[in-house]
Amino acid sequence: MITSACIRSQACTDIASAELSDWVREEMGTADLKDRRLEKRLLLVMQRMFASPVASLKAACKGWSEAIAAYRFFNNKKVTEEAVLAPHQDATLQRVRSQKRVLVIQDTTEIDYSSKKELKGKGPLSVKERQGFFAHSQYVVTPERLPLGLWGTKIYARDQAGKKVGRKQQPIELKESYRWMEGYRDACRLAEMAPETQVISECDREGDIYEVFLEWQRRRQRGEAAAEWLIRSCQDRSLEPFEKRQAKHEAIAGKLRAAVQESALLGTIEFDVKKHTGNKKVKGNRCKTVRQARRVIQEVRAIEVVLKAPQRKGAKLEAVKIGVVLAREINPPAGQDRIEWVLLTSLPVAGFEAAQEVVSLYLARWDIEVFHRVLKTGCRVEKLQLTEADRIKPAIVLYMIVAWRIAYVMKLGRVCPHLPCDVVFEEAEWRAVYHVVKRRPAVEKPTLGEMIDMIGSLGGHLGRKGDGAPGAQSMWQGLMRARDFALAWLLFTGRVQEI
Repeated sequence: MITSACIRSQACTDIASAELSDWVREEMGTADLKDRRLEKRLLLVMQRMFASPVASLKAACKGWSEAIAAYRFFNNKKVTEEAVLAPHQDATLQRVRSQKRVLVIQDTTEIDYSSKKELKGKGPLSVKERQGFFAHSQYVVTPERLPLGLWGTKIYARDQAGKKVGRKQQPIELKESYRWMEGYRDACRLAEMAPETQVISECDREGDIYEVFLEWQRRRQRGEAAAEWLIRSCQDRSLEPFEKRQAKHEAIAGKLRAAVQESALLGTIEFDVKKHTGNKKVKGNRCKTVRQARRVIQEVRAIEVVLKAPQRKGAKLEAVKIGVVLAREINPPAGQDRIEWVLLTSLPVAGFEAAQEVVSLYLARWDIEVFHRVLKTGCRVEKLQLTEADRIKPAIVLYMIVAWRIAYVMKLGRVCPHLPCDVVFEEAEWRAVYHVVKRRPAVEKPTLGEMIDMIGSLGGHLGRKGDGAPGAQSMWQGLMRARDFALAWLLFTGRVQEI
């Protein structure tokens, strides 16, 4: 006999199945948690996170029993950061293999849990009064800045704040900065697994570590897979003696910045920058800075140099030949800092086109900042209520995958606006959104660009002339509403049972 309770249970199962997006099934299809029930729960939890990224984990779940199941999921010892990320890495690898060139952008962000007094395992952040975790990630994008996925992440807490005694004398393996070396080796592993794709590891100034340059050189000498690299200079490194082209032709040892500044002007580049509010250190204190929106014109110079190996206790390092590109703003506005980059790279830099390409690739580094903003502002990862580090870290990783997906959908609509929208959106999604926005049924399938505009409008993007494409915030809010409309469309058309 079929009871009403059985009918309700079956209906809930059908609805949960309907709510699982195709992309969730495909993205996490190779998950291996050694328990089929856990793997099913993984898909549902991820779908809930994606459907309501700004909601708390409890609010994103449908009912108290589902929320309890989600908390139990993260409490299971089989649910680790590595296990949760692994299927996404598999999918990322497949996307990488379809590209000729990819950038693996490294960066570290703080995840602040100062208000979560009950959370165990957190540590001091850059300001010791604040507590939480650091997340150091490798974010993969194409040169056109289409995000392909998260290749790796390390979520960790510091044991102590401000302990610097003897730090410089320690081997690099014992320093916190070793994460940049590990990130480069992860990029080399990707290069080995995708041999037909050029992999470029990209970092900002913290990644200016001599051992990374040396790792690249030694791998090439041994015939091993070696990712190329592009790093913004932090240190004015010493150079091996070179022959200065003057009347005396004296052999001198110079400095990196002076050498590139004295090199020939190759040309100029122009681009626009948006208004940006940030912080910088002045005499040990952080102060607020505002960069005004403006048109930037930079001079471009480039040379090849041989770096003098720094001294390391117990080890003799070899010299490394690298390329250097200087991009320096001409006549910055009064009261504004000059936009200037000294870029170190293993890529060719001879000639203006090669140097210009290096600068263009470096500009893609900003995309990991967008990813972190989606993660913390869009997915509100700092609001998680889990009480132990081993439980909260896998949840952070799942939200990272959700943040990538939001950025991917947003960027794909800009890079390939004429694609049919069903390369990303399911029929229920595009039909429901079209009907809600246009106030009439869709006669034909919209393009991806049209769909992105409609999703953005659901998230508050006005679409006025000069507004540009929908941003991350409009997209995550619009996607959340689109998913609700899609489920309603399935229910009212009686198609839940078909899925």
